[in-house]
Amino acid sequence: MNDYNFIIGNMIWSYSRLNGFYNCPYAWKLQYIDENKSENGFFGEYGSFCHLVLEKYFNNEISMFELSQFYEDEYKNNIKHYAPPNAYVDLGIKYFDKGKEYFDNFSGIDDYEILGVEKKVAFNIEKYKFTGYIDLLVKNQDGDLEIIDHKSADIKPRSNRKKETKGDIKLDEYLRQLYLYSIPVYDEYKVYPKYLNFNVFRCGEWIKEPFQIEKLEEAKQWVIDTINKINNESAWLPLSDEYFCNHLCSMRKICEYKPRY
Repeated sequence: MNDYNFIIGNMIWSYSRLNGFYNCPYAWKLQYIDENKSENGFFGEYGSFCHLVLEKYFNNEISMFELSQFYEDEYKNNIKHYAPPNAYVDLGIKYFDKGKEYFDNFSGIDDYEILGVEKKVAFNIEKYKFTGYIDLLVKNQDGDLEIIDHKSADIKPRSNRKKETKGDIKLDEYLRQLYLYSIPVYDEYKVYPKYLNFNVFRCGEWIKEPFQIEKLEEAKQWVIDTINKINNESAWLPLSDEYFCNHLCSMRKICEYKPRY
């Protein structure tokens, strides 16, 4: 047990809050226990901006034919940080071009009925309160529910090899969030989604996974195990990773450990 169990015990949880603990326990403490203001970076701003463009489209605020121009016009107003240096490519240009290509060729999702856009959800897992936003909740032509999540991360469809690959493991880690969102979907509609989808817009991939109840149970167990780890944390050690500390950590401006890396 640590000295912060009362604070932790009264938190409203989210997938990102849980997952952030594994990125760096010390940064987690600075943000969620000490309540320091977080700062986004290039990657976070890029993902949030592309989500905004898609949200505006699915809310009928801009048309399909306006997407690319809106993306181009508003890019610099939303991306305030420079991309991290890279020895092989200018990441800022690469990411802009990938987004422009995606919106230039965007063709919509006409096969679905839109039920919710950035749908805010609240739900419980055992005694713990959760919140989140479902990018898209839709109904397909067969009348089945599906969750769609827009992702800028480089994730690939499942390999279906006998021995799972690193990419398969990474995919399952990302799918935890959508399995957790299936809980409030069931609470509202009394049925679980048939499929969980990733619209990997930067890479031009669409990943469609059938819902599996056993994976929902695994996601729930991951939640309980992670909260127990946080409750039992006492060292709050920083992550020794120069790239994360300098470019990804939301606490990089105030962390006293950063100069070491």
